[in-house]
Amino acid sequence: MRHLWIFMFFLPLIGFSQEDLSVGFSVGGSNYQGDLTVSPLSNIQNTKLSAALFIRVQHNDYFNTKVNIQYGSVEASDAEGGLGRATRNLSFSTNIWEAAVIEEINLIGFNTNNKKFISPYLFGGVAVFHYNPKTEYFGQIVELQPLGTEGQGIPGFAGKYSLFQVAIPLGGGLKLALSKDATLSFEMGGRELFTDYLDDVSGPYADSRTLLNGNGPLAAALGNRIGEYLNSDPVNTPGAPRGNPKYSDWYFFSTVSVSFALDGDGSLFGRNMRILPCFRF
Repeated sequence: MRHLWIFMFFLPLIGFSQEDLSVGFSVGGSNYQGDLTVSPLSNIQNTKLSAALFIRVQHNDYFNTKVNIQYGSVEASDAEGGLGRATRNLSFSTNIWEAAVIEEINLIGFNTNNKKFISPYLFGGVAVFHYNPKTEYFGQIVELQPLGTEGQGIPGFAGKYSLFQVAIPLGGGLKLALSKDATLSFEMGGRELFTDYLDDVSGPYADSRTLLNGNGPLAAALGNRIGEYLNSDPVNTPGAPRGNPKYSDWYFFSTVSVSFALDGDGSLFGRNMRILPCFRF
């Protein structure tokens, strides 16, 4: 399976010469929407730094394929969500490492050789990403997935969710030519996920006694943190809503990127600089 993913990510490069390729990097912000937020804007104060490296294949003026490796992090806390959410008292943070193949559609065409120097664009693709939600508990950072805070792994409950998942990148942006060989892009996009556990929150509360017996005292303590918020004995609310399983989580990247054509005039990536091999079959 690992070799299949490697082949998928590099497939867009096969059959294209150096003249079809550009390389670039991006920086920006990352954010999240899920069971601990109302909307991405409600969590704007928790925007974190993101960065990426990419290779872009230019098929023609209107279609490009980008192979992208991106890092970001997201976090959210019920303490920032008003009284109703604060009582639930859940929080999380996670780093995200993503590898994606993305198709870009330049809506009015973009190609400096054809004097098309600016274009809005849309994009969509497929990605795989790794995450690992954590929370702070009495000053210690705790990994949540191994605990099974909603009963995962206990007989009669679902198995523990995978920390590797598939996502669908969707969004748009604007490309501007800085020179014949350099391009500046502004981009905003989200990732539609097939998991609701980016934040370790999805379904109803499990019975605290079941969690204690099946997954241990830490799982029981972090599965229901209402008593911790109220400074009372542990609260047990089996079956009550903890999250909303009807909607999967999302994460978002907003970035500024610069890319350089590999067939440049020599000032940055000249024709005599064989940076990447030419794949021909």
